[in-house]
Amino acid sequence: MTESRAKHAFSNMLWGIINKIISIVGPFLIRSLMIKKMGGDYAGLSSLFTSILQVLNLAELGISSAIVFSMYEPIAYDDNDKICALYNFYKKAYWIIGTIILTIGIILIPFVPKFVTGNIPNGINLSILYLIYLVNTVISYFMFGYKESLLTAYQHSDIVSNILTVSNILLYVMQTFFILVIPDYYLYSIMLPLSTVLANILKSIVVDKLYPTIKCVGKLSKSEREELYKKIIGLMLYKISQVFRNSFDSIILSMFLGLLAVTKYQNYYYIMNALAAVLAILSNSIVAGIGNSIATETVNKNRCDFNTFYILYNWLSGWCTICLLCLYQDFIKLWLGEKYVLSNTIVYLCCIYFYSMRVGDIAAVYRQAVGLWWEDKLRPIIESVTNLVMNILVVKYFGMAGVLVSTIITVIFINIPWASYILFKVYFKTSVMEYYINIIWNTFVVLFVAIITTLICNFISYEGTLAIMLKMIICLVVPNVLFFSCYVKSPEFETGKKLIIKMLKR
Repeated sequence: MTESRAKHAFSNMLWGIINKIISIVGPFLIRSLMIKKMGGDYAGLSSLFTSILQVLNLAELGISSAIVFSMYEPIAYDDNDKICALYNFYKKAYWIIGTIILTIGIILIPFVPKFVTGNIPNGINLSILYLIYLVNTVISYFMFGYKESLLTAYQHSDIVSNILTVSNILLYVMQTFFILVIPDYYLYSIMLPLSTVLANILKSIVVDKLYPTIKCVGKLSKSEREELYKKIIGLMLYKISQVFRNSFDSIILSMFLGLLAVTKYQNYYYIMNALAAVLAILSNSIVAGIGNSIATETVNKNRCDFNTFYILYNWLSGWCTICLLCLYQDFIKLWLGEKYVLSNTIVYLCCIYFYSMRVGDIAAVYRQAVGLWWEDKLRPIIESVTNLVMNILVVKYFGMAGVLVSTIITVIFINIPWASYILFKVYFKTSVMEYYINIIWNTFVVLFVAIITTLICNFISYEGTLAIMLKMIICLVVPNVLFFSCYVKSPEFETGKKLIIKMLKR
């Protein structure tokens, strides 16, 4: 079973990285072309509508992960009847959720123009564009979106990644065509729902072929439904905090500072989020394996695994943070020019934001695998409300920097300590203080390495491509040598090294 978990995790991670590279490079090139050919306001529109519809999509945020979590145990013990009942429940729920989102989305159409301050590109009807993005959001609920749960639960996220790779490549090719050859933003936007339709049809075909015996039949017992509802509500509240944190930043900036401010912020956020997405592949690729391990292994074994994953992930996320710190401004200048460069203060805040979000990732993976969403239900409510209120209060006086600071404060003082406490109290059943001390110690390690690397990079007086290349070499060598020196004697490093060697040999 352990060998199978490791094999699936490696396959999921490998193909996930390939898909993520394509899904990062493609939008990056398209965003660059759009800003240069059509203007920054168009890129701001895309970011704004995506953020609005992420908020609308809150109705789904609990059910997908809750269903997948609930499938781990019946899959481990080949309980086909329970799997089919969960599958049937998921399908019905998706139809209901899709209808709710579509209805609310249509009701909001008259209010869409109020989300934009300042100029709107000539000839653009915000309501029509919003409808295109709305269709893209709801179409999966009515077209086999529920079937992806089987691939995830059976640790076949690599298949999902391959399907998304195919559909995304076609999407990016067509969007590029409608920017360069026929510069029409409506046709560019219509490619989104068409790509979603293609991806869902391919997923449906693959699932039906791989799992012909699993059908949408059967019903869950009353107690099973009640337990599932608790997980869904708890997870929905947890996901709300993520949506408030990510989406409301763009919406508030658009309402108070305009589309160009959204574009500038999203350029930096895009790079930061691209790195976060790559790291998410690593964490998501082990979720199903951890869920299986929790169902079959002891708590002590899983605690040791947790410590190992945390050290390895902190090394990697700390290195990514340092790369952002040293390369952000040079890259933005080379990519888009001086017009889109923000202050160094924003860069520092983006790096703090990025690292603070990564600190709790491994703990979040374990909370998801254990299913502690109901136990953790109060934290995301308090975090979300606090973040939103602080954003509104400070954006008028401190602008973009105020929005970032308020988000960082809620992450550091509410998200990380509270969420960690829940995991250790309910599952590990030990004091969380040792973990808090590890977080503080490892944060100082990252800060120390960041200062040394930044000081070395500051000696480079060149600009442009040469500066970026030299700083990339420094960021590749210096931080990793320093991290190695700090972690080489820890038992978690030794365990992690053996795990990585085993995976590479495959």
